[in-house]
Amino acid sequence: MADTGPAYNPTTVSTDPDKANRVCGSELDLKHFVLKLLQLVLSFVAFICEEIIDQCNSCGGLYFFEFVSCSAFLLSILVLIVYWTPLRKRIRIPSFRKIDFWVTAAVGVLFLIASIVFVATMDPSSLGQVSVAFGFLASFAFLVELWVMHKSGYLKKNQEDHSTPGTNGVVENQPLNPPVQASA
Repeated sequence: MADTGPAYNPTTVSTDPDKANRVCGSELDLKHFVLKLLQLVLSFVAFICEEIIDQCNSCGGLYFFEFVSCSAFLLSILVLIVYWTPLRKRIRIPSFRKIDFWVTAAVGVLFLIASIVFVATMDPSSLGQVSVAFGFLASFAFLVELWVMHKSGYLKKNQEDHSTPGTNGVVENQPLNPPVQASA
């Protein structure tokens, strides 16, 4: 049996309280993961319901809704893939949380606008009403996550600092030799 004494604690026991809240090794905690999954499912269902509509008299709102719902679905997949896989550590985007925040805000607002435009221009059909309902639900899921991000200090958590000190306390991304002053 292996010894689990205090000598092994600093390297094998996580002391980060945020890691305990993460879902299956992803970078997301449970509420953000559930909201992102909900956004993915709702935007996919809105897109599929909209795609099944075979006739329209005024198709501008339908096409705008189609573009926004498809884009929201694809962006939701992309964000989940980045958070769920080791790709997050490989792409090294220093402000990925800020990008996620602004993408969530933009998609939520655009989805809400697209749903309103689609309601105003759609023909009365049950499939159109179902796709608009899922569009509103998806836009609210994006906006609720935006509110949760703002309230939880999502942008302030785990901000990566590029000037990390090395083992001797010297910042590693600084030049080795200081600039030489010209003598008078």
